[in-house]
Amino acid sequence: MKKTKKRVIQGHHLVYAHPDHPSQREVKVPIFKGEHEIIGKINLYTKKNLSKGFIKCLEVFVALNEDRAIDLEALSEAEIDRL
Repeated sequence: MKKTKKRVIQGHHLVYAHPDHPSQREVKVPIFKGEHEIIGKINLYTKKNLSKGFIKCLEVFVALNEDRAIDLEALSEAEIDRL
């Protein structure tokens, strides 16, 4: 029987807390390790320039895949172990 590797879940910061702005709270979401790498690269590569076409591609990707996305925050430890 083929053994599958357990999916690694990492926290990705959407917003960092800032000491000069107490109302700005840290916002972190759980995502899979590979997704974390992709988001990091998107943030790196689009730091200076970003096209409307790229945003449109992301919107289409979301529209086509949102129904099969897994809500990692809603899963128990046992369910995460089965991923």
